[in-house]
Amino acid sequence: MLTPLLKIYASALKCGEFSLTLEFEMLANMISSMDRSSIASYDAKIFEQCILALDLRHQLPESIKDVNMVEENVIHAIITLTMKLTETMFRPLFFRSLEWADSQLEGSELRKIRSIDRSISFYKLVHKLIEHHRSLFVPYFKYLVDGCTHYLSEDPDADVVLAPRRKKAKVGDTKPQTVLSSKLWHLRSLILKCLYKCFLYDSSEQKFLDSSNFQVLLKPIVSQFVVELPTSLEPSSDAPSVEEVNELIVVCLGQMAVTSRSDVLWQPLNHEVLMQTRSEKVRARILGLRVVDYLLDHLKEEYLSLMAQTVPFLAELLEDVESSVKSLAQEILKKMETLSGENIRQYL
Repeated sequence: MLTPLLKIYASALKCGEFSLTLEFEMLANMISSMDRSSIASYDAKIFEQCILALDLRHQLPESIKDVNMVEENVIHAIITLTMKLTETMFRPLFFRSLEWADSQLEGSELRKIRSIDRSISFYKLVHKLIEHHRSLFVPYFKYLVDGCTHYLSEDPDADVVLAPRRKKAKVGDTKPQTVLSSKLWHLRSLILKCLYKCFLYDSSEQKFLDSSNFQVLLKPIVSQFVVELPTSLEPSSDAPSVEEVNELIVVCLGQMAVTSRSDVLWQPLNHEVLMQTRSEKVRARILGLRVVDYLLDHLKEEYLSLMAQTVPFLAELLEDVESSVKSLAQEILKKMETLSGENIRQYL
């Protein structure tokens, strides 16, 4: 049954997303009932079919009106397959998907340009892989660090994914203001979601988040505090809201601190976050305080070693012109006083 099912892909594609969704639902059901010898014989062929279908977001054929519907079922089929694979069988398939996501677009021989759409599909797959395989998948993130930092950096492939926003230049400004495309906004949210799950399931045995990876990832994640938001995020689009991304930034950095279990690494993280509270952007100041609040709640007494670093910034924020910033700073001050058992106001 498998061979004819795979052969109807082209016909199903012409019929639209409902036909393709049904095909991959059938494929997932078939995979779940296959024995080990059948899986070993057909895993590569099944995976290639799934990768072909994952490229629909990039190709966007006219017959497909709802690419998310198809994508979810394709990823479900891949996850069903990976749950039956050994480590030896899974590794080459993962590297095949990574090669596909990083593949150079046609006509871009002079400069390596990667498809944002392919990367969105790939990181949606990665998120499902880390959700289902948890600590077993964490070691594979060492192959994703470069991609994560590339897409979280300030100006990746600016001519492709960033659109210039005309603003009145300020004294001392050296960079033009840019605004994120909704696609890059979506991709960055997926990367943050994947990194959060990676930190959550990282264990002392796996130890992905060592000092080196911590330092490489810290600034790209913190830089999300001050990005220029997309000009429009339609409710109908699959791009997440600003509130959802804000929450992802907070839990990602917070879990990063919890997982690292090192006050040597907490110092630079706390400092980078606190420096963002001096931004002219209210969003950045709020996010900085929310991360500090998360650290207080999860590190508890261990955060006391960072208080001397935090108090001068908190003193500034208690005088902030924005009431929302000021009230959050007051709440954090109360928590710090409760935790330390002393009156911190005397040091302000």
